[in-house]
Amino acid sequence: MQRMIRSLFIFLFLPVFTFGQAYKTVNNANPYKLMFGMGWSIWDNDGNPGDIAAFDQMHAEVFPSRLMADYYFYKGWSAELALGFVRYKGTRMVNDQANVKGFGFSTDANLKYSFYSLLGKGLLDPYIIMGVGGTMHRCNDTLAPSFFPNLNVGAGINFWFNNAFGIQLQSTGKIGLTSDFFGKADYLQHSIGVVVRLETVGGSKEGEFKKEKLKLNTKKKRIKTPGSKKGKKKVKGDDA
Repeated sequence: MQRMIRSLFIFLFLPVFTFGQAYKTVNNANPYKLMFGMGWSIWDNDGNPGDIAAFDQMHAEVFPSRLMADYYFYKGWSAELALGFVRYKGTRMVNDQANVKGFGFSTDANLKYSFYSLLGKGLLDPYIIMGVGGTMHRCNDTLAPSFFPNLNVGAGINFWFNNAFGIQLQSTGKIGLTSDFFGKADYLQHSIGVVVRLETVGGSKEGEFKKEKLKLNTKKKRIKTPGSKKGKKKVKGDDA
């Protein structure tokens, strides 16, 4: 477990130290309401989740294999739903076993906390996540599909290039709550992709139609005169 946590931090926060310089985006003060993302899901389930250097044993697709949606609701807190997919082609280890062919499918529901506001709403948007999920495997065409629930613990970071567009890196330790899949259910799931956020839902508050701006001022203005404290109406053609 300690090796898994150490691997998560190395994978995610190395880019922070590399690119972590002062950077401010323009007009980026409003929190987002919805965020959508699409990218690549990278599975490290070779049976040794602490060895993040074994890139030759990770499973990934050429095409985008992860979809996510994120709803922001209160001061850095948001909820994420995600789907991930990967194929096992028989060329890499799967839970200490070789020649495994098939596919894996994951669903996740995570609670996220972002440090974006604390860092001044600039380029870097690191966050932590915790939630639950489920993983299904179908391997070697002779084994029955296996499904097991996961406890998710991880972290991620968004790099925002403007108010709407960014790149997301995320890594999650998926702790199996059962041991259905070859006797092991723990693995690491990394992801990289693009994210788009919407600052408001149903229109901007600043752009809302305000009726009070169109109300006609029907009150007659009064002009004070030296002989009256309250003033009197100025009548056109009055010579007095």
